[in-house]
Amino acid sequence: MAALLFDHAADDFNRNYGPKALQPDQRDYFRRLVRLAALLHDLGHGPFSHSLEGLSSAGRPIYPKREDFFSEGPIPNHWIAEKGLANNNQWLSKEVRHEELTIGFIAMMANEEGRIAGILAQDVASILCEWVSSSPEFENMDHVGPSGKWSLKNILKSTVSGELDCDRMDYLLRDSHFSGVPYGQYDKEMLLENVVWRKDPKHPKNLCIAIRPKALRAFEDFLISRYHMFLQLYSHKTVVGFDIILENALAELPNLYIHPELNDYASWSDEWLLRKILENRACTWGTFIKDRIPLKHLFTIPPKGQKEFKKFRKDFEISPGSTAWFPSLRSSNPEKDNTNKSPKLWWRNCISYLTKENRGNFPLHLDCGDKIIPLEEVSLLLKSNYTRRFEMTHVFCLRNEEKEAREWLSDNNFDKELQSKASPGLIGS
Repeated sequence: MAALLFDHAADDFNRNYGPKALQPDQRDYFRRLVRLAALLHDLGHGPFSHSLEGLSSAGRPIYPKREDFFSEGPIPNHWIAEKGLANNNQWLSKEVRHEELTIGFIAMMANEEGRIAGILAQDVASILCEWVSSSPEFENMDHVGPSGKWSLKNILKSTVSGELDCDRMDYLLRDSHFSGVPYGQYDKEMLLENVVWRKDPKHPKNLCIAIRPKALRAFEDFLISRYHMFLQLYSHKTVVGFDIILENALAELPNLYIHPELNDYASWSDEWLLRKILENRACTWGTFIKDRIPLKHLFTIPPKGQKEFKKFRKDFEISPGSTAWFPSLRSSNPEKDNTNKSPKLWWRNCISYLTKENRGNFPLHLDCGDKIIPLEEVSLLLKSNYTRRFEMTHVFCLRNEEKEAREWLSDNNFDKELQSKASPGLIGS
């Protein structure tokens, strides 16, 4: 998908600005670079993807601290941009996420010359990460256009992770096909044939991604497809419920930790980790997975009830997502320890964005021939905040504790209207 996006836009670029706007050696170099970046951009995801990362935020840290990762891990010091990490102590004190692990694996894949498939691994990483600097080799190559004054770097970054990127274009079609739902379908050919590179109106030395006017509705349909996939599939109560079961099962595994040097982590797989869960005799949650026993879905908190629910759970929450997430976690303040007084409840906050949260980083434009217009000025969908962000929270209990859970919620004066199992209205917040 990255190659298709690149090829269509590169062909148009040379037609529009002349055959020398993108030299053959530049085209070959940038094409290989963006393909590698697209292929490797999520290497740092471990088994079960985001569920493994969810453990750390819920009180079971398994990832190394960033400061340890950068001092002991595989990333060479010369990759790090001068202003990238030097004064960011708060960021360094937190645990790594898959994005940093991805950069670590890219560094590990490089040969003795620091290259992957002929491209410097550092430059692949720089397309994916702000704190990795580009090499002199990339800087020398990154001069395109009739007079060689434009940079293609933002184009490459946006192709891998932007409003209209190869990752989204790939997973929507893939997930729609394998799940059997139609929501992720969109007009791929219309988008591919009408994505172009134009001079950035706000940054004269950069190029930006634009689409032709005839593809505007196809782009809006693409956004809505992703939005509906999150609402109907990725945030479905059954999917979310088994995510919670999986995270609890992972939390009960002893000696589960990712070492900064990543050699051990590189061998982890879904099958290996699932086997560890099922073989762990102390793991009560493994039975839920083995016998496919779901949690009981009590209700879904709609957008309008989020504030009230957050206020209600504040006095009962031990770790993000539960009143009794892990058996080993208890409140340090006995007076506030409500664990033994309440049934086990789990909740998961699900947010669907119509567009990326960091949409300002790589904005899209409309190519109107004589001028380039920000897409937000012409798309009614992007102008409106109506469906920009949709937030809901699924609440679960054990299947044999539904009555106890509902009575406990009522006894603690939780709003009965928010306990309705009816689907929440599609009103953006």
